Amino acid sequence: MARFTARRVPFGRAADDDDNGEGLPTPTRVKLAARRAAGIAEAAAVLEHLPGPGESLHAICTARMDLTDIIGALLGKLGRCDRMLIASLGYNAANLRTMLNWLDSGAVGSLTLLASIFFRSHKGALWEETLAAFRARKQRAACCHCHAKVVAMHFAAGGKLALEGSANLCGNGSGRENLAVVNDAGLADWHSAWIEALVIAHEGKADEGAGTAPH
Repeated sequence: MARFTARRVPFGRAADDDDNGEGLPTPTRVKLAARRAAGIAEAAAVLEHLPGPGESLHAICTARMDLTDIIGALLGKLGRCDRMLIASLGYNAANLRTMLNWLDSGAVGSLTLLASIFFRSHKGALWEETLAAFRARKQRAACCHCHAKVVAMHFAAGGKLALEGSANLCGNGSGRENLAVVNDAGLADWHSAWIEALVIAHEGKADEGAGTAPH
């Protein structure tokens, strides 16, 4: 009897795995640098007018911008985030370095990360690196059957924001991603509660199914 093994589909774009493009041809590194600069500039432009209490900002973002660009721009405008909780189907190595830099620089006090089992099954080495880095910094991370793309931010100054949209932490390669930035403490608390509950429930689990399709 012949056996068929499905080829594992690469998760994400290889060129996105590192910000500096180390090991890539010079033209590719130049394109990566231009993409990063454009993404940061677009993030700043999107957040030029932040929503006031009870208001929300809705935007359509291009694929050259990672969600970490938006979060970084918010940290730059609003200052230290005492508590951040992120749910994302997946991310890349550059996103991980960015998150660790937020923690190491003090821009973020605590960071809880919920990723997908699909991501873990396709990026196992990056997930193990994430767990080691988070544990070394006394932060929490887990995977489960998760398709949500949500960020809850609790700022030291007292404000709370919820980010909801179609984008993962990394650029997905699609033409457009939608984003809503909601200035509502109740919504931020609600997202924080379910993300934290899932992370607590799934910490240390590595035997769940991998799923089939990324989005």
